[in-house]
Amino acid sequence: MQCQQCGTSVKQGTRFCPQCGWRFEVQTSVDALAPSAPASRTRWVYAGMVVVMLIGGLSIYLKVLLREYHPVIADQPEVVVQFNYGVEQKIPSVPVTAQMDGDAVVLPLQTVLDGKIVRFFDPEGVQAVPVIAYVTPEGKIVTAMSLSENCRSTDFYLKGHNIHCASCPSYWNMSSLEAYACCQMFYPDPIPSTLVNGQIRIDAGVLRKWKTRG
Repeated sequence: MQCQQCGTSVKQGTRFCPQCGWRFEVQTSVDALAPSAPASRTRWVYAGMVVVMLIGGLSIYLKVLLREYHPVIADQPEVVVQFNYGVEQKIPSVPVTAQMDGDAVVLPLQTVLDGKIVRFFDPEGVQAVPVIAYVTPEGKIVTAMSLSENCRSTDFYLKGHNIHCASCPSYWNMSSLEAYACCQMFYPDPIPSTLVNGQIRIDAGVLRKWKTRG
């Protein structure tokens, strides 16, 4: 760096020439500000990543909190008793016997409340696939075909707020039947039932017309 007045060599950053006293102009160029730009961009990138993660976490939380019933389960009758199935306790299905009452397959509600999850067959043997019945933690009565068409298992158990296949890792939410492992299509297929005078009633015609989905 040289003095523009007398030509004396001076150090970079010197404000006055030691020979003639000439004052050097201090330039604030874009280059001087350049080092701060990448740091600023980095901060915005990190902030954006945090916002995206927060939005993703919130959406997952709301999805679980506002989970809807399976359409068939949504129309099922409710009972006052609500269950807390715990977190780790495994509740296997209990084999029970249903009865015929006219054109309906009938099972006492108390049998389901006592067994938590029960499994039974068509009393007349027309439908070969068994049926399971349980009550969701919110109090909805669920009656469903006890078959996982992926692995062909006919047995299930409850654990936490989920229903598990007894033969493979597949499991679903008890109320929405949302899959957590695999086999989104092959949860135990709900069939409608009614509650009359403490008896769960399933239309035998609906039960016997059911066909596998896979």
